[in-house]
Amino acid sequence: MPFGVLQEMPGVSEAEYRQVERHLGPDRPPGLVAHVAGPTEDGWRIINIWQDEAAFRRFQSERLVRAAGLAAQEDGFDPTKAASFRSVSVDGTEMPF
Repeated sequence: MPFGVLQEMPGVSEAEYRQVERHLGPDRPPGLVAHVAGPTEDGWRIINIWQDEAAFRRFQSERLVRAAGLAAQEDGFDPTKAASFRSVSVDGTEMPF
């Protein structure tokens, strides 16, 4: 079942978002179906859709925690604002289902 992750990050700028991206590296994580990121009135929002929760948890443990930690150490980024949800439907031209 597709799994969604929503990150609401008040006070976070695009530059801070890019800092974490830089630590993640350029390759697309296995199981990532869609990634959407952009500014909000008070910060930054990221929405990711994964093939399933297991794919997200692998990415989280193998790459995201490390990247956010490096950004926090080097750049002062606060990685604590995240939530997840189960997706009822996912649609788009790149979707494999």
